Amino acid sequence: MAQVHAEQILNRSFGIKSNLIIGMCLFYFLNFFIQAINFEIALALLSLSVFFLSLRHAKSTPRVLACIMFVLGIFFTLSKGEGIAEISSGITMNLPLLVLVLLVPLLSIPLKIRGYFKTVRFFLENMAVDTKKIFGSISFFIFCMGPVLNLGSIRVLHETIKDIKLSSVLLAKSYLVGFSTVILWSPYFASVALVLYYLEVPFANYVPLGLTMAVIQMFIGNLLFRFYSRSNGTEQGKQEEAAITEVKEVNIQQNNIHKKKLWSLIGIITLLMGSIFLLEYITKWPMMLLVSVVSVGYPLLWSLVTRQWKSVEKHFIEFKDRSLPRMNNEVVLFISAGLFGKALQGTIIAASIRKFLNHIASMSFLLFILAVMGIIVSLCFIGIHQIVVVTVLVTQMDASFIGTSPEVLALLIMISWSMAAVLSPVNPLNLLVSGSVKHSGVDVGFKWNGIYLLSMFVIGTIFVYAVH
Repeated sequence: MAQVHAEQILNRSFGIKSNLIIGMCLFYFLNFFIQAINFEIALALLSLSVFFLSLRHAKSTPRVLACIMFVLGIFFTLSKGEGIAEISSGITMNLPLLVLVLLVPLLSIPLKIRGYFKTVRFFLENMAVDTKKIFGSISFFIFCMGPVLNLGSIRVLHETIKDIKLSSVLLAKSYLVGFSTVILWSPYFASVALVLYYLEVPFANYVPLGLTMAVIQMFIGNLLFRFYSRSNGTEQGKQEEAAITEVKEVNIQQNNIHKKKLWSLIGIITLLMGSIFLLEYITKWPMMLLVSVVSVGYPLLWSLVTRQWKSVEKHFIEFKDRSLPRMNNEVVLFISAGLFGKALQGTIIAASIRKFLNHIASMSFLLFILAVMGIIVSLCFIGIHQIVVVTVLVTQMDASFIGTSPEVLALLIMISWSMAAVLSPVNPLNLLVSGSVKHSGVDVGFKWNGIYLLSMFVIGTIFVYAVH
């Protein structure tokens, strides 16, 4: 009885929090278009309410970091002689990014209803006749779907293919190779959105660099797996190939149906990406706002065109009641990091960080690259989230003083973020993959993908230095 009562209280708490989150997102849109002081105040109050409700349920490390940044942010703001207005502005500083992270999962609703993930499973079973091909198929699927589904692309794919009995090493390598490339370029991903937002770089100016680096890393990751597969060929690999070939013979009659659905899926992804570029060109609105608008607009328009509103409504209610209330870590980190980053500007600490970065860059741009990579990767490895580290660094970077362009700075931070996400055993990406394959984060990040990370470090350094 007591347990049932506790669950009812928890569900009621989740319901209140999810409604507040939706209200926060709604007021974010309204505030952008209306720009009224009342909306700004309401937005700050809603954000603050969501922050404190999420703080209780966040994991210990994000909770501690968020509390420290929140307190320091208020302290620095007040010590500069600034008041409530600046604190309110700091609380909503990262709200465009937070709303993007919260709403992007809505894009997956039409994909789930149409059964596209069953099509993906079909081709992974029936077209990948050896480990090298299935590695390429998995990494390419995540490369394509990661921008839309975020970490959900790995969750969905793993649930879809886990009974194929592929080796843990193959899965860990393909998951991390695929998703590490998403971090480099996707407008739907938090890393790209955050850095471009702070550096004031249009996505269209950045995408040639980010996407080129992502394609290079995808190619290198698959090439390295071929070398690994050749030098570590085992009977298990042959058994996997035989099992996949057997399934292929059983399901070959469905090939034409799934091929049409696969092309339809590719068309949807292309349409979503293209709409972002087109809307940015036409409206000149911020990229994060456009991604959030598309995330809401696509499933809404799809439901109206296909007349499947009931199915969409069912998935939206599930998203509202289950997914939104559990995004506690993202909420507390983004809000507190925004407040802390804004409050840090104009302080002695900020001046010291800026002076250090400019001094390193004046000595050698190559040394600057190594310093930024080393700071981000090492601090993230010990548990400090990239959002915290990158916010502090990027708010103190001035491309003109460093002697490069904002786009190159963005690429450097993206590469560092991607490396840290793969390597750190406490990063959500590493935790998700290690939990899926049931091996330690050190094995998954360092032991199995260490050579891949080294290649990213070397190629990334050369690429950034060449284009700066």
